[in-house]
Amino acid sequence: MKKEEATTTKTEAKEAGATITVKYEDIQKKRKRRVTISVIVAVVVIVALVSLIFILNKVRVPRFMLDDVSLDPISRSKVLVKLSSTNPSSSRLYYSEMSIHLRIEEIFETERVYLQSTLQEPHERTTWTGVVARNNVNDKPGGTFQMSEGEENGDVIAELKIQKKSSMFHPKRTLRVTCPVLLNLKDLTAVVSRPMCTCQVI
Repeated sequence: MKKEEATTTKTEAKEAGATITVKYEDIQKKRKRRVTISVIVAVVVIVALVSLIFILNKVRVPRFMLDDVSLDPISRSKVLVKLSSTNPSSSRLYYSEMSIHLRIEEIFETERVYLQSTLQEPHERTTWTGVVARNNVNDKPGGTFQMSEGEENGDVIAELKIQKKSSMFHPKRTLRVTCPVLLNLKDLTAVVSRPMCTCQVI
């Protein structure tokens, strides 16, 4: 009886002191799993940071409006275009490389006139005035026009670049602004005085 008890005790002792063996493949699998999880977390963090930077630096498109297309009240020969924009963001916007011209599809198109670069404060409204044509036969051919009677749909087109001045990388964005307007063919002025039409921006 005592021998059996001693044998049982020895067996239990051996089992209690037995070492656990771990396979090398299991260790490698755990390491690969940890590396994969770390890579996924890193990618998610990088994507989140890039998205945040993009949102913070994204330039909100200003609201453009065509105020008027009329003759200069002094000379009565220059066609003036008045175009305004409102800054919808809480950051300052810088307008550069801005040009403006007037077009009547398949009939007439003026030369591009370049306007002065402008820094616009948040929620500020800015108005630009450009001489797009001269209704005078004595002027140079490039700036004159001889139109017939009647009315025709036309467009005032502006091309420019805007830049958010408070952003980290100051990215520039190119805009093309198209403002539809009904024009008198005789002098290229708007049929409706101060049309105040909203412009399309692409």
